[in-house]
Amino acid sequence: MNYKINDANKSNIKITAIQNISLGQYIGIYITTDPVDEKCRYLYQKHMDKKWWETSDLGRYCNHSLMPNTDIIFTGNSLELISNKEIITGEEILVNYNKVTEFTGYLPEINF
Repeated sequence: MNYKINDANKSNIKITAIQNISLGQYIGIYITTDPVDEKCRYLYQKHMDKKWWETSDLGRYCNHSLMPNTDIIFTGNSLELISNKEIITGEEILVNYNKVTEFTGYLPEINF
């Protein structure tokens, strides 16, 4: 694992790199159709055609950006993250929620 949950600021829990992550490097499973542990959170909205689960780390705490440093890879039963640029140690790992909606139909609440 090349990241950690950074909860130093309880009002902005986020995922940060614990080592440099090179361009194109696999980061992990973001959302999946099968829970990976008991801490996964079920995502449900009436219009969704599949059941999706946030993973307990990336799915729960990876924040939104319109210029994210990750790309989403859709594998059919999960959304996985890979870096789309070098991410340096301590940098926040970000995802574009609009892309998540394209794959899952889930409309996350974005607080700016």
